[in-house]
Amino acid sequence: MQTSENSLTNLDDSNPININGFDNDHPPNPKLIDSCVHCGFCLSTCPSYRVIGKEMDSPRGRIYLMDAINKGEISLNTATVQHFDSCLGCLACVTTCPSGVQYDK
Repeated sequence: MQTSENSLTNLDDSNPININGFDNDHPPNPKLIDSCVHCGFCLSTCPSYRVIGKEMDSPRGRIYLMDAINKGEISLNTATVQHFDSCLGCLACVTTCPSGVQYDK
């Protein structure tokens, strides 16, 4: 996933850290998130999912997380950030997606 540099996020209001990627001021585009139909074609092409084996470490799982963060259902913290950090940025998910999800955006 291509991300912006040096986004500042508070994890527990006392420990600000720099996180590459989206933040509350620069959320992912909901139209890009909504284009995912959750078919799972991306799972077999994702190296981090194939090694870790957890849904949240797959492109589809990360899209679920982005959507939940956008809706305010969960926060962007160390627990959620680790799933985004496991992405290698190889974009195999983008090339295999039948819905044309632009995960790299």
